[in-house]
Amino acid sequence: MSNAGHRQELRPHLRDEQVPGDSVIVVRGGPASLATLATHARRTHDALMLDGQSLWGVSVFCALDDIRPSSLDGLLRRFASYRVVHLPRAGQLRAARFELLPSFGRPHFTVRVGDDGPVELGRLFEALGREEPNPYHGRGPGRR
Repeated sequence: MSNAGHRQELRPHLRDEQVPGDSVIVVRGGPASLATLATHARRTHDALMLDGQSLWGVSVFCALDDIRPSSLDGLLRRFASYRVVHLPRAGQLRAARFELLPSFGRPHFTVRVGDDGPVELGRLFEALGREEPNPYHGRGPGRR
């Protein structure tokens, strides 16, 4: 790998916690497209590796709590700049054969994908499900 020396190892940034249960809601901000997913997967690939190997991935956040910033309400407020969001269940991503890596600060996860090709990202696009309106769009952070 020509740029492996410039990539950061993700392993030290993985949290020691259980992966979310199948019913946990996953939040992905913004309208998804194959082009957007490819850009984000490449960005992860260019910045990170896992155990010295290439890593392709897309960031998501999981609604791990009933209240506070890691709740669904807290995450939707956090993503108020996004008109729409995708809200699949963790089980939908696993059923589509994607791994959720608990990375960086809670409740961030990296959806590990095999590559940035249209077949792999097409499966992810389908697993993310349809766009849903973000009820906090345009209301500003922290406003009710």
